[in-house]
Amino acid sequence: MRLLAVCVAVLGCATARPPEGPAAAASTVPEDPSAYFPLMPGWKWAYRVDKGGDSLLATYSVVQRVGDDATVQGGEERLIYAVLPDGIARRQGAGLGDYLLKRPVRTGTTWPLAQGEAKVVAAGRTVTVPAGAFRSCATVEETRTDPARVVRTVYAAGVGPIMLEVQVHDAATGQFVTDTRASLVGVTRPGEDPLGPTEGVTVPGGPPPP
Repeated sequence: MRLLAVCVAVLGCATARPPEGPAAAASTVPEDPSAYFPLMPGWKWAYRVDKGGDSLLATYSVVQRVGDDATVQGGEERLIYAVLPDGIARRQGAGLGDYLLKRPVRTGTTWPLAQGEAKVVAAGRTVTVPAGAFRSCATVEETRTDPARVVRTVYAAGVGPIMLEVQVHDAATGQFVTDTRASLVGVTRPGEDPLGPTEGVTVPGGPPPP
């Protein structure tokens, strides 16, 4: 929830107070994908992004929810995600693209991607990032081709994406090397930013926003 073009694909003006360590995450291990990526207006995330020796701050926010579709703003780019009973997928026009998360969120769950496969490689672990330590985290590893790369995203239950790492294949060495790494530095939940702009609206049903 991602940063640069690759980070935005997972994830405005965010944010504010960092979460209060482990208490901010759920104490159980849910299997519902929506528990790992809350996509209601008012959620905001801020990340430190390291790429090519440079660091920057990237912010993302949920600005609208219309039916099953949630719109996430990252800088000047908007992405739409479909929150469905079987998981959370990227919207591609009127259809669906790849799933970010698929039910059940448990170690070993796999699903196909347009150019590869995604797998939950860990669930129920505690992961520490600059924003704090979070329990009940799930790590999704996407293995893709053309170009060959591996994308690992850590989602914390009740919080959203807290870490992302992109590794690309180096033809010269035959190894995968880290190209981009992003870590959560702060999160704002709905209702926690009363001085901020209007967060958007939730509409039960109806067409997606233009």
